[in-house]
Amino acid sequence: MGLENDLKQIGLEEKEAKVYLAALELGPTNIQNLTRKSGIKRSTVYEMLKNLSKKGLISESTKGKRPVIIASEPENLKRNLKSKEQLLSEILPELRSISNVGFVKPKIMFYEGKDGIREIYRDTLKSKHKTTFWFSPIKSMLETIGEDFLNHYVEERTKRGIWVKSVYITPQRVPDYKYLQPGTFEKTLRKIRFTPKNIDIKNTMCIYDNRVAIMSSRKELFGFVIESEEYANMLKIFHDLLWNISKPWHEMNFDKTNQNAENSETEEKEDDYWSVNK
Repeated sequence: MGLENDLKQIGLEEKEAKVYLAALELGPTNIQNLTRKSGIKRSTVYEMLKNLSKKGLISESTKGKRPVIIASEPENLKRNLKSKEQLLSEILPELRSISNVGFVKPKIMFYEGKDGIREIYRDTLKSKHKTTFWFSPIKSMLETIGEDFLNHYVEERTKRGIWVKSVYITPQRVPDYKYLQPGTFEKTLRKIRFTPKNIDIKNTMCIYDNRVAIMSSRKELFGFVIESEEYANMLKIFHDLLWNISKPWHEMNFDKTNQNAENSETEEKEDDYWSVNK
C-alpha cells in the first residue's frame, strides 16, 4: 500500500499503480497473471495498460506467438515528471496572462467572547502605518474589555509609537476614567473629538492599514476583522465625515468635574492610538 500511495502522489491513478507494480514484480508476463496479481478485473486491466502505455510505463512484446506485457524501468517515472515540469514552465506565461490578477477576495476573521475582542485590540498594535482611526463608545469599551486591559493597551500602544485619531461617542455622563482627562491625550498619542449627542453608536470600530475591526458591546460579545483595502478606505471617509462634525474637549459642555480644565486647550494637538500587551 505504501508504494501505491506514493505512485498516486506523483500522478498515477490507484488502479494504474496496482497494475504497474504487479507488472514490475512479475517481469515479462501475460494478461492472466497480471489480472491475478493486481486483483483487478481483466477488462479494467486492459484499460489501465493503455493508460500506462501512453505514459511510457508499459510496453508489449511477443514471446513466440503470445503477447507479453513488460513494465518499463522505474526511471521512466522520473522522466515523466521532468516532462510535465517542462510543460508547466512553457505554459505558465500564458496562464498568468489570462489570470484575473486584479481580483482580491476580502479576508474576514471572526472572534467571540471577551478574550476574542481583546485579541482584536492586540491585532491593531501591528499597524504598519503607525496610525489608527477609531469610533469609540468609551463606556461600552470599558464594560466589554475591562478597565485594566484598556489601560495596558493604551500604554503599550504609546510605547510602540502608534497614534490614534478617535471619535468618541459622547456619553450621557462622562465615565470617571483616567485616560479621559484631556491632559493625558497628547501624552498617549491621541487626537480626540466628541460626537454630537444625538449620535448613538454602540459598537467600537478601528481602521488600521487595510483592516477594519468591528467590536460589539458587552451584550453580544463578538467581533470581526475585515481585510480589504477598499472597505478600509471607504470607512476612513466615513470617519472623516464624523470627525468634521464632532468637537474637541474644550468645546463640549458636559460636566467636567474632576477634569483638568487648564489642559483643555491641548485637545487639538492630540492623536488617539490604543496599545495592548501581548
